[in-house]
Amino acid sequence: MAWSTIYITGKSDFRKEVREKIESSPLDIMPGHTGTFSANENIHDLYWVDENISLKDFKHAIGSKLIWKYRLAFYATFEGFIEDQNKQLKTAALTPEDLALLEEMRTSVR
Repeated sequence: MAWSTIYITGKSDFRKEVREKIESSPLDIMPGHTGTFSANENIHDLYWVDENISLKDFKHAIGSKLIWKYRLAFYATFEGFIEDQNKQLKTAALTPEDLALLEEMRTSVR
């Protein structure tokens, strides 16, 4: 049996609920660990899935309620996962205008 990796991100800590749903499903899935990588406030996790299981079946095992509750996003490649994390970092960064406003507020308080 060969395995595919699926990376998941979400807006808050979804890992326990998702793992419970997956463990109660009949699918051949192994939980993984992404280490301490945290590019932003999103929580992330990974699973190894039997290569014969489609992403649609994997999502079905998790259920739409959890997918919407945590705004889960799924990635079939590490590159796609990292690219999305980097995009979110760039959009979360402060613009020069934001920095100028913060400096103005900081100096006006003194």
